[in-house]
Amino acid sequence: MDVLSRPWNGLIMATLDTEGAMRFSALRDRLHAMGDRMLAMRLRELEARGLLTRKVFAGPPVRVEYALTETGRGFRDVARALSGWGARFAEKPTRAGEPRAKPRKAGAQT
Repeated sequence: MDVLSRPWNGLIMATLDTEGAMRFSALRDRLHAMGDRMLAMRLRELEARGLLTRKVFAGPPVRVEYALTETGRGFRDVARALSGWGARFAEKPTRAGEPRAKPRKAGAQT
């Protein structure tokens, strides 16, 4: 839960799961709302936890590719379970007379 509670980790792992091994620039392009510094920090953290590998290819130019490890690929089951729960939650009727809360837009203040 500690890994998933960190911002961006789930999205990084889901992207690597669906796309396969990716270079930093490709990940950055897919996760365009995420800054380079944050992406690098999260990739280092996930690598340190054994959830992804970092493979360096000699250059020029030097290329670095990131891929999920076997343990990291286990995230697929967790993502499916969370997605299923979310779908069931979204379909669940609210109490009588209560409107369903609308999702807030990013940056919206309460």
